[in-house]
Amino acid sequence: MLVLIVCAALILGGLLLRHSYFFQDVQYVLSKIKVKRFILKCMQTNYLILDRFLDLVKTQPHKPFIYFKDETFTYRDADLLSNKAARALLQSGCVKEGDTVALFLENQPMFLWLWLALVKIGCSGTLLNNKLRSKSLLHCLNCSGAKTLVAAEELLDAVKEVLPQLLEQQVTVFILTDICKTAGVQSFKDKMNEASSEPLPKVLRSHVTLQSPAVYIYTSGTTGKLFQVLRFTIHW
Repeated sequence: MLVLIVCAALILGGLLLRHSYFFQDVQYVLSKIKVKRFILKCMQTNYLILDRFLDLVKTQPHKPFIYFKDETFTYRDADLLSNKAARALLQSGCVKEGDTVALFLENQPMFLWLWLALVKIGCSGTLLNNKLRSKSLLHCLNCSGAKTLVAAEELLDAVKEVLPQLLEQQVTVFILTDICKTAGVQSFKDKMNEASSEPLPKVLRSHVTLQSPAVYIYTSGTTGKLFQVLRFTIHW
C-alpha cells in the first residue's frame, strides 16, 4: 500500500514539475464541462438571457443592476423601463416582432433599456458605433436591413446628415427627446414616458431560440468598409 502511495506521489510530482499549471488546467477543463452542460440544458428548455434577467427581477428586484454616474438602477427599474420602451416601439406601428432595429447611442442606460425592449418583443438590434458619420453610417444601417433607427439626442446632427437618404429608404427615425422639431424625425422619450410598464406577452418572442439573431455589430480591417458581424442569442 505504501509503495502505491509513493508511486502515485512520484507520478503526481513528475506531472507538476513538467506541467506547473496542472491543477489550473484541470479546473479550466471542469469549468468548460460545466458551461457546456449548462448550455445544453438551456438549449433543451430554450432558456434565453432574457429569461435569466426576468428570473433575477423576481428574486432580487431591488438589487442594483447598473450604476451610471450618480444614478443607480435596480433590476426592477430596468424591467419597468424596458417594458415602457418596448411598448412605445410597438405602439409606433413601425416595429413588430422579428424586425431589426438600429440603435445609435452613446454610453447611457437608455441603451440597455432599448436592447432589453427589443429582446422582449422578439426583435434583433443593430448596434451602431456613435462615431459613424455620413456614408459609413448609411452603409452599416443598410447592411442590417433595419427600417427603424433610434438615436441619441447628441447625435441628431449626425442623423441629419443622412436623413434625406433614410427617408427615401422609408426608415423611421426616432430621437431620444421629448420634443423634436426636425421634419421626418420623431421624438421617443415622450412616447416611452406615456407607455405602460406592464410586462410584454411572451408570445411576442415565442419564435426566438438560442440560434436566433441577437445583435449585429461591425468590425473592419485596416482598409475598406466596415463588416457586419452577426451574434446569435446563444452567444449571450
